[in-house]
Amino acid sequence: MDSAIIGQLSRLTREEQDILRGKSLQRGDYTTSDRFIVNSAKFLEGKELDLRPHTRFVDFPEHGHDYLEFMYVYAGRISHVIGKEVITLERGDIIFLNRHARHSIKRAGQEDIGINFIVSDALLRVIFRRVSNNPVMSGFLSGNFDDGGEAEYLFFRTQNNFPIRNLMDNLIYAVVKGTQEVYAGLVELLFSYLAYYRETLVNALRVSSPDAKLRRAVSEVLERSYPDATLFGLSVSLGYTEAYLSRRIREVFGKPFRLLLQEYRLKAAEELLRTSRLPVEEVIRAVGYENTSHFYRAFQELYGETPHKYRKNHAAL
Repeated sequence: MDSAIIGQLSRLTREEQDILRGKSLQRGDYTTSDRFIVNSAKFLEGKELDLRPHTRFVDFPEHGHDYLEFMYVYAGRISHVIGKEVITLERGDIIFLNRHARHSIKRAGQEDIGINFIVSDALLRVIFRRVSNNPVMSGFLSGNFDDGGEAEYLFFRTQNNFPIRNLMDNLIYAVVKGTQEVYAGLVELLFSYLAYYRETLVNALRVSSPDAKLRRAVSEVLERSYPDATLFGLSVSLGYTEAYLSRRIREVFGKPFRLLLQEYRLKAAEELLRTSRLPVEEVIRAVGYENTSHFYRAFQELYGETPHKYRKNHAAL
């Protein structure tokens, strides 16, 4: 590795200097979310891939990411806490965390150098298409893109694998130098190496978080019963109070139950308009709408056309 790059990755950052002077970690540097979801936009700034040394001298609190992150330990050791499990990476090891995972990181010392890679969704989707048959990485990447996916991590003990460590040195060099044209190829090659040397995968875990469990339970009920679903009925079937479920649906899905139910009904209506000969009025009733005007307004807002025009332009029959 280039000595200048080693020096750049090892030197104290301004944030670390502030921490050593007694200042606390500034969450606003990482997120705009109360749940401490690290925002890729704060670091990528339009780039497809970037890296940043892990912040040392502080216990990094539990957090998530809105992107896939992987860490490579260049020197020393770094310990991640995922749920109740402590995963300690030694020099040369790699851990991948999908965007549904939450973790904290124990205090690292000056000689502990962990390098976080931030991968944009755009670059990751390009790579995903190329590694769709990769037996180690394809399922992990697919779950990362799934809005209803669960937390998952992959831990590779690669400290004694020279080809992978050499590749990581090349990837670090490319990112620091900004040679963007080789990013996709190097990350794709890394994924291929990890599949080829699959014995380096020492731990993989899918963690069903409370949010993921609720998302799956609500989605399953709405898929079956969207025409006559109500918040009260859903709360009874899931064993929650109506007020609690209303609040949790807004937290987990990012929208109130009313809009969530509307999405399921409009999606079903769109499919019926494309694939059946049912009159529009019967489609409206079949998906659970009683107010025809409201259906027309909501459908046109979502699909950009009236139901009749949409059927004319998109019917499969």
